[in-house]
Amino acid sequence: MSLRPTFLFLILSIGSTLPAAACDLNVRLVDNRLEWDRYIGAFSYKVTESRDEFFTETNYIVYSTAFAIPHRVSEATHFWYRIDAQFDPDHQIDGSCHGAIEFTLQPDPQFRRMTRKAIVPIAGSTVGANGAHFRTSLQMMSNLGGQRGRIVFHPAGNASDSDRSIRYAFDHVRQTLQWDDVVAATGASGIGSLDIIPDDDSEPAAPTITVRHYTDAASGTFGSFEPAVLPFDFLRPPPMTIAVPDAQFRLNVGFRTLTATTVQALIYDATGTLRGLTILTLPADYFTLMPIAQLIADARTGDTITFFCKGSVVPFYTITENATNDPAVFVPRSVASSFVE
Repeated sequence: MSLRPTFLFLILSIGSTLPAAACDLNVRLVDNRLEWDRYIGAFSYKVTESRDEFFTETNYIVYSTAFAIPHRVSEATHFWYRIDAQFDPDHQIDGSCHGAIEFTLQPDPQFRRMTRKAIVPIAGSTVGANGAHFRTSLQMMSNLGGQRGRIVFHPAGNASDSDRSIRYAFDHVRQTLQWDDVVAATGASGIGSLDIIPDDDSEPAAPTITVRHYTDAASGTFGSFEPAVLPFDFLRPPPMTIAVPDAQFRLNVGFRTLTATTVQALIYDATGTLRGLTILTLPADYFTLMPIAQLIADARTGDTITFFCKGSVVPFYTITENATNDPAVFVPRSVASSFVE
């Protein structure tokens, strides 16, 4: 799993401003926004934002003398801002009037708890259809020194900090830990999701994670691998499209929510004609996995269903072959949120 930069949110501490121009806009931080003095004749203002002292930049155009900070953070993060007055509709800058400020964004506890982890969308230890025993194996390899934290199993329904968990700790880089039935190792059973949560005083990055779902059979095990995901890739989740398989397979649809989420499912027939719409409302910190017929009673082989999610959620689906109970888990390709919500 690749390392990712920190997340963005609440502003609490301010550093010093940069040197003034001929006309200083007197930029200041008020609550969660920047404010500055109005410059007579200015048509608009260019707000330049950077996290690396303007080596890379993001630009915004505003038509007032205030700018709401559009970020939140999971780790303390320093920011630089520059404001330039612009004097016509083409946003020309003569360089005579600007202002600058730098400050540190402090982590928001709720956002930090929501995002500072890795998620295995589905995990289980249970007897499934036809007497098959469904299990999840988990392997983790350290990619930094001193990584430690908790592996938490959240059963179906609302997630809780008191859900069953086990500790992990690494003494050195490239060390590997393995659980053949990780849900049972936590002392739990059933179907749910896993959170791999680094300790607050540990490295924020999760270890490299390998997950395999499998069922027992007389000749061995049948199974497939599932990716672990990072929550900030699903702050704005991508659409998920599923083709309904024939009766040889079982199709289940699941959601691991981070925030309260509304799901719209658009159902298309084999000709591509829209023939139905289903809406599902889910609370925050929630896991559910349901047969497609429970969500869409008249789903038919050949239909395609596209799910659009409003809220932060990891959508996924499973397809299981009836004869062997061979499971496969599919998570839509994430759209990186640029570490900004």
